[in-house]
Amino acid sequence: MLTHSLGGKTTASIVVMLGLLAVPYLSPSLARYRVMRAPWDHTEPIAAVNEAPAPLPALTQGETILGASKNEATVTNALPDAPAAGAGEGVPAPVAKSSGKAKNAVVVPVDDPSGHALDAFYTQLAKTRAKQKDAVTRILHYGDSLLTSDYISGTMRRRMQADLGDAGHGFLLTAKPWDSYFHNDVEHGASAGWRASRITGPLAKDGMYGLGGATFTGSPGATAYFGTSEHSKHGRNVSRFDIYYLETPDGGDVEIKLAGNTETFSTKGEAKISRVKSLSVADGEAKMSLRVVSGKPRLFGVVLERDEPGVVYDALGANGARVELLSGIDGAHWGEQMSLRKPSLIVLQYGTNESEAPGIAANYEKTLTAVIEKIKAAAPSSSILIASPLDRAETTEGGALRTKPVIKRLVAAQKRVAEATNVAFWNTYEAMGGEGSMAAWVKRGLGGSDLTHPSPAGAEVLGDRLYKALNAGFDAWSSRHPNGASP
Repeated sequence: MLTHSLGGKTTASIVVMLGLLAVPYLSPSLARYRVMRAPWDHTEPIAAVNEAPAPLPALTQGETILGASKNEATVTNALPDAPAAGAGEGVPAPVAKSSGKAKNAVVVPVDDPSGHALDAFYTQLAKTRAKQKDAVTRILHYGDSLLTSDYISGTMRRRMQADLGDAGHGFLLTAKPWDSYFHNDVEHGASAGWRASRITGPLAKDGMYGLGGATFTGSPGATAYFGTSEHSKHGRNVSRFDIYYLETPDGGDVEIKLAGNTETFSTKGEAKISRVKSLSVADGEAKMSLRVVSGKPRLFGVVLERDEPGVVYDALGANGARVELLSGIDGAHWGEQMSLRKPSLIVLQYGTNESEAPGIAANYEKTLTAVIEKIKAAAPSSSILIASPLDRAETTEGGALRTKPVIKRLVAAQKRVAEATNVAFWNTYEAMGGEGSMAAWVKRGLGGSDLTHPSPAGAEVLGDRLYKALNAGFDAWSSRHPNGASP
């Protein structure tokens, strides 16, 4: 976040300037006055109603060369330290009837026909609420560009940690595989010298992408750093850094610098096996850096955690991702990663890129079902929640905005799969307000001018509504399990 250490007229001038720069991002009609493209804006214009969608690019094997990068907060991608007053006012109310504890709250509940889909998650959450020793609740939120920019997940992380305890920021990719990759409340950057394979392409030949859908190979001299936030009031503490890497025959040596100490570890081994290198530090602000010394070490990312009860929320988005791309992850490898991470809840939120076509693929439900079963095999002790795509608007021939019909079909298909596979389902589309909600959100500055993505303020509204839905579900579960354990 931006610092506030300056004073007097200089500060006032900066505030006014930033305010003026931010105004064009509040309305699509002011887009031509923007100094840079917002991350929620597509490069390509929205297709006309009857226009055939562009074919999906063929995914090839290989690596993409990454340049130097830094996790930088701007007015177009970062959450404010405090929610904007009235940010959620004036937008369509959720479709579902009121429920939950909060007075006058309107909550779209989590659907769980079996009544047990979230048992594992809620059982661990009860331990965290009771502040039991080492009771960390880890949530893995997979998705597309919505999660690549830490939208929704950033708000969920802040809300849950404020209420239940801050157990650390969570998982960060080694470097920046997509231009819009950003995380709130953390310091992170990398030098040039890294290459990446991603589930969105170019693909890794062995299907081993680690926890976050991207694997990185560093050449000697390549560096990366990871640390607590220097500016935000959130994310200020860490007590352990966990380096997730792949032990391989052609691995190499990596130098670590942390708290004034330097050590080197090897990633070489006889076979490809998922490993974690853990380093402890006094709880508080800290930064760790990595440097490739020799060979071709293959790293996935670094986790920032604290050794105390609380919540950790991993945002695992991949730009342009569709749920079918998770099928390309090696099952045994994914199981290794889940065993190391030990998540209590896995959230899947896809559909935006599937909606590029006028209709959904004939085998969509079969594909989604297969992915769910693959996750169950990889993480048998975790709960699973499908979160539907957001509303998405399109312009009719008459110039009006309407909900893209395929969105409603995707939401319905995901709900059917959730029921058939006994996993939970949350209707993001209804939580926005249902039919026509994206058009209303765009007018309020909560939706992007691409008619598809939320703005940071809109993402915060959605994160707040998901948080309330899970809270309401937990309260109902707790009334049935007064001892905090599933049957």
